[in-house]
Amino acid sequence: MNQTTDTTASQPFSTQSPIIGPSEPLLRFLIADFRSPMHAAPMEHVTLVGFLNGVLSPEVLVDDIATEVNACEAAFRAGENGYILITDGPPVEVTREGARRLLAAIADGRLPFRLANYVADCIIMSDDFDFADDAVRDAVHFVEDDSRPPTHDETIEALTKLG
Repeated sequence: MNQTTDTTASQPFSTQSPIIGPSEPLLRFLIADFRSPMHAAPMEHVTLVGFLNGVLSPEVLVDDIATEVNACEAAFRAGENGYILITDGPPVEVTREGARRLLAAIADGRLPFRLANYVADCIIMSDDFDFADDAVRDAVHFVEDDSRPPTHDETIEALTKLG
């Protein structure tokens, strides 16, 4: 039987975690995660809502989320876990206008597809967003499909389906 020394008095967190294993200090994993170059802040709910409502331009959205998208992609390339996170906020209905704004930003070259794809993932993964109708849901899922970037014509066709 292994003996362990209790160091909780000198550390702010418990050093034992049943999830990680009884011999792995939890604090070490927390520090490594937060200091990792692969760690980035989550998508801010207010930022996403601002873009969908037209308060934030695609260019401002790009400036706000590029670091977190790059960190997520770098983690995937490094064989680590990439996380798509979004802060909580009040319930929001994604409207046809919001979906049009997302698709138009891609079609106009104002929002690179990989960032738009991240935005769509955030919308889908968050419990705070609902779709106004099936056409909006289909448009967001169109952007969320990362099997390959859509062509310009495919993006225009998706815009047309929104009416």
